[in-house]
Amino acid sequence: MTTVVNYNAPRTVAAFMNDNSKVRCLLGPVGSGKTTGMVIECARRMAEELPNSQGIRETRVAIVRNTSQQLRQTVLPEIEKWLQAGYQYKVTDSTLKFDFRLPDGTRVKSDWMLIPLDTPQDIRRLLSLNLSFAWVSEFREVPVEIIEALFGRVGRFRSIGLSKVNYFGIMMESNYPDEDSEWYKKLELELPPTWKVFKQPGGMDPGAENRENLRPDYYEDLIASNTSDWSDVYVHAKYGKSQSGQAVFRASFRPEFHVVYTPLNPTKTVPLMIGQDFGRTPASLIGQVDSRGRLLIFQEVTGVDMGIEQFATSLLRPKMFERFTGYSSFMVCDPTGKDKNNTNEQSPFDVLKRLGFMPYGAPTNNLEPRLRAVEQLLLRQVDGGPMLVIDGTHCPQLVQAMKSQYRYKRKLNKELEDKPDKTHPWSDLADCLQYMALSTNANYTGKVMMDSRPRVRRPVASAAGWT
Repeated sequence: MTTVVNYNAPRTVAAFMNDNSKVRCLLGPVGSGKTTGMVIECARRMAEELPNSQGIRETRVAIVRNTSQQLRQTVLPEIEKWLQAGYQYKVTDSTLKFDFRLPDGTRVKSDWMLIPLDTPQDIRRLLSLNLSFAWVSEFREVPVEIIEALFGRVGRFRSIGLSKVNYFGIMMESNYPDEDSEWYKKLELELPPTWKVFKQPGGMDPGAENRENLRPDYYEDLIASNTSDWSDVYVHAKYGKSQSGQAVFRASFRPEFHVVYTPLNPTKTVPLMIGQDFGRTPASLIGQVDSRGRLLIFQEVTGVDMGIEQFATSLLRPKMFERFTGYSSFMVCDPTGKDKNNTNEQSPFDVLKRLGFMPYGAPTNNLEPRLRAVEQLLLRQVDGGPMLVIDGTHCPQLVQAMKSQYRYKRKLNKELEDKPDKTHPWSDLADCLQYMALSTNANYTGKVMMDSRPRVRRPVASAAGWT
């Protein structure tokens, strides 16, 4: 007979446990109860499995971390702490074998296999299993490809006499990965429809979870003893900064302040401004300077291995028709786009004009004033809000560029390069933003906006009426 395990789930962990998405990811600070929540969730799911014709609720579970030492030191002690008193099990060959009866007379039989991923042999062993579900601990340390392959192994284990299962999937928990990692790309830019991400508040936030089970001043002591970058990840629950360089706007760009995920729509009384970068990886940002002087960025468009004509006709123009039909617009471009092509005597500006766009050269192409123009927008406020506002839903790569990917590369001697690294598409979008930032002053935009107004042909007055 089992005893009752008393567990009160933190708010985000409870939401995680009540969800049935095929892949669930829990992110949070250290000490927030993530591992405990996973232990209880595994126990709950095995006890709720459908009984077979013999009344046995049978499951097979993989518990994965990147080393066997971490499994023994972090995962196994947490399982023993919470389940040793309530469930009967034994450890055999890195497997916890559960076998007990429930009050309804059914029997629970479950194998929890502790599988490290520190050798190729372990990975091959994992991918040959038939599993009910899996728990991946500290998933940021496990390659994304392994999770994708692991998904093909869950939901394959069925007890004899059982045609379907109650639940299958992968549950994962971790501190936040770095901004330039494959995990950031997966979770923030390419999240599959079968995945769901749950984010706990930071340890110093008003809604911090599990603080009642931590010693007083736990997070305050961690902050005092570590760097700000470390504290951002492990205390404040933020993505870690790149270790291979330094983001250009790391001191001035604040995603929670400058990025919105609610609809950000333009007004038709003001022309749209399109920031345009050329080359074989052309890019555009579509924005507008509103009546309050704010620069609003609505949409990003990027191309790979194509010239400006193909980009404008196959990518930019369709996006303009899709979202901005009926709006007048003008382009602020890399001023070198005025230079003629040696092959056909056409410049990018000539191509854009032929296609019906209105290109203007940015005031300068010098890097220092371009960066300074963006910094000024980032640091200024209007009515307590940001002077630069980015639509995070339609500009995910620009947000990533501002946070981490547009950066100064680190040399072998650990010093930083003088110029930002040219990485596509992030540096291209950053260039577009710089041209737009340079062009937000009243004199420049006023002239361009006057030029971009629809031309109205006025009738010529007849001289016959003159006296």
